[in-house]
Amino acid sequence: MPELLLAIDAGSTNLRVCLFSAGGELLAQATSSVRITAPAPGRVEQDATAIWRGTRQAISRALSTAGRTAHDLAAIGVTSQRTSAVIWDRATGRPLTPLVVWSDLRGVARAKELQALGVGLAPQQAAAKLEGMVAGLTDHPAERLAFGNIDSFLIWKLTGGGAHVTDRSQAWPTGYLDLATLAWNQRLMDLQGLDPALFPSLCDTWGPLGVTARGVLGARVPIGADIADQQAALIGQGCEAPGEAKVSYGTSATLDVSTGASFLYPGPSTPPFVLSSVGGQTRFCLEGMVFSAGSALDWMRARFGLGDHRRFEALAAAAPDAQGVYVLPAFQGLGAPHGDPSRRGLVGGLDLGTGPGPLARAAIEGVAFRVREVFDHVHAATGLPTPEVLKADGGLTASNSLMQAQADLLARPVARHAHREATACGAAICAGRGVGLLGETDTAGFVRHDRTFEPRLSADEATGRLAAWKAQVYGAEA
Repeated sequence: MPELLLAIDAGSTNLRVCLFSAGGELLAQATSSVRITAPAPGRVEQDATAIWRGTRQAISRALSTAGRTAHDLAAIGVTSQRTSAVIWDRATGRPLTPLVVWSDLRGVARAKELQALGVGLAPQQAAAKLEGMVAGLTDHPAERLAFGNIDSFLIWKLTGGGAHVTDRSQAWPTGYLDLATLAWNQRLMDLQGLDPALFPSLCDTWGPLGVTARGVLGARVPIGADIADQQAALIGQGCEAPGEAKVSYGTSATLDVSTGASFLYPGPSTPPFVLSSVGGQTRFCLEGMVFSAGSALDWMRARFGLGDHRRFEALAAAAPDAQGVYVLPAFQGLGAPHGDPSRRGLVGGLDLGTGPGPLARAAIEGVAFRVREVFDHVHAATGLPTPEVLKADGGLTASNSLMQAQADLLARPVARHAHREATACGAAICAGRGVGLLGETDTAGFVRHDRTFEPRLSADEATGRLAAWKAQVYGAEA
């Protein structure tokens, strides 16, 4: 009987395919880079066909590495970046538009217009862009148009056009999900003149979502799950109970906190999301972002000549403290809890004796301080129980210096996921649940941590350090 789980993780910059045993052992993985183009100011696009091609190649490489075939797969789970948008032809499966990435800002003007009409919408959401995408396809038969996030497109291709679906964790960020009904928002569709037939069917986060076409993988494999990336990481970290939290460190740092069945709204900078929805039972989470994390460290390395990642890490590890240097990593605006996109980064406290070590240390501490701000805000604003251990994943967790600084400045342990990319673990867990291979509590094999960083500061010391840093970077605002 097939018992392996395949996770497809289609991120903003990389595509990863991971093959797991039902017990959570990572048997093989394959990656493919995802090319981003910027054809005009504010426009960010990708090629959906290239992503599909890379997906098939990565699946083949992962199976080959493990010495397995598609006949060994019990289920496939798909996770992806959220609120990207592509329109394709139902008859041919050919994309008719580029994949418009979430960070694309072509919808700024339309978002403002919709906000004035009482529609709560951000420019990054697909609902601010889809009208314009459809308007460019007036010569194409309307009944052949299909819209979706990249998850919907990949599932469509995997099933040979047999399933045009998305789950509510993916649908929520598009701006088209009605909170009251958790169905597509017919009022918004009517306001924009969009045909509901354009949209994918809403499906459970895990369950029998479709079956791969025989000509795609050479075997009929169930699609067992579809879930958004940050929500997949929460599940991959075992953080489904209310108050449990994880931080994914990459280009940005994203804190997600489960709220269980409760829909909470502490403010616009920490919005609620659907965590999962199965059999009519919906769970939620809150999310706060530090927009500049890995991107801020990369900027510091480049601008101050601090070398590659390895040298930067060595410099930070060797510096006992920042020697008065401070960094506000807001090079792409200031996310939660401030919600100030106009704010810019700050490097201060420099003198003629400042060396590379304190610069590296200050940059890492700046990211850790920002995560502490988001963590404090979410738990204080909601009254959620505070987790004893913060769980961490993402490529940037390879920095022991960052992980130790985070533990110190939170005054609580930080547990680093052994697989780094917990999104794939979450997609595999959900796929296993979808075909009955895993129960609701069968996650221990996937939720593995290779190291727990213990804090070296007391709670009072960490709070004092935070207050001093705030005074430096925010001045009178602090």
